[in-house]
Amino acid sequence: MNNQENTLITVVAPTVRDGGGWVTRRLLRLNCIDNYVARGTSYINKLTYAIFGLLALPFLHPIFTRYIPIKILLNRDKDIYLNFSQTFGGSCFKKNCTLICHDLQCHRPYLFIKWARWSERYLLNKADKVQVLSLRDAKIVHRYYGVPYSNIHNIWKDITFNLNQCQFNFDGPIECAVFLGSLDRFENHEGILWFVDKVLPFCPLLKVKIVGSVTSAAMIKHSQLEYLGFVEDINSVISESDLMIAPMFSSAGIKIKVIESIERKLPVLGTKQAYSGFFMRNSGFCSNEPRKWIDTINKGGLYIFNQD
Repeated sequence: MNNQENTLITVVAPTVRDGGGWVTRRLLRLNCIDNYVARGTSYINKLTYAIFGLLALPFLHPIFTRYIPIKILLNRDKDIYLNFSQTFGGSCFKKNCTLICHDLQCHRPYLFIKWARWSERYLLNKADKVQVLSLRDAKIVHRYYGVPYSNIHNIWKDITFNLNQCQFNFDGPIECAVFLGSLDRFENHEGILWFVDKVLPFCPLLKVKIVGSVTSAAMIKHSQLEYLGFVEDINSVISESDLMIAPMFSSAGIKIKVIESIERKLPVLGTKQAYSGFFMRNSGFCSNEPRKWIDTINKGGLYIFNQD
């Protein structure tokens, strides 16, 4: 009789209501996990694990050693899934770990970036298996880090099982859009700044509702922006919107807000980075050119999404 258990070690619990929690919930279903352990959310808890990681694995960049629950890792009767880069240092204590990559750290401007890239290469090649969330990341893990394709599993379609083909025809001008995401995050703030500067001045009838936390320092004041803060029933906001805007310019990971919007049958006007992992070919709704955004908002167009 095989008593082996699958355990997910994660820095973000499935109960957390953000993109990280969303992926964790789907991973629990996908990998048939028996149980999971999550790092606590308190500052003391995070600091304790961060200090332990620095002391235990000083040769690794600290982004990879922020959550290493030794007691779980040393249990030989458990198959371990390490979820998020902050847990990857655990593979130094446990053989046959599966590493689940959300955002490859080679994309991010860390201090000592060469050290971070070396650490990521070391850990990804040490793992028994590597799960990635897009074909693009699979190629990077193989070509940039040298991990054999036989050890890489792209789980994109497994976690986006609710995506279905949809088609909408818009008559311009579009008057109501929504943005999902906290402006306290740099990539969201950067995207909205670009939109306000490059697109919004040429779309006078458009109103944009921003859902997510925002501090006074991060708030962008504009008469066409409305801040809703945290919304308990996101479906009510989506049902009143014509589309979701996703002016994202970070190449890292997949954009959960795009997936959730399309699952709810809400078309997305986004950049190429926002559609990372998708096979989106409609340039009117997938472009980094402000002019195409302006034309789509003011004149409308045909939105077609097909997962295949």
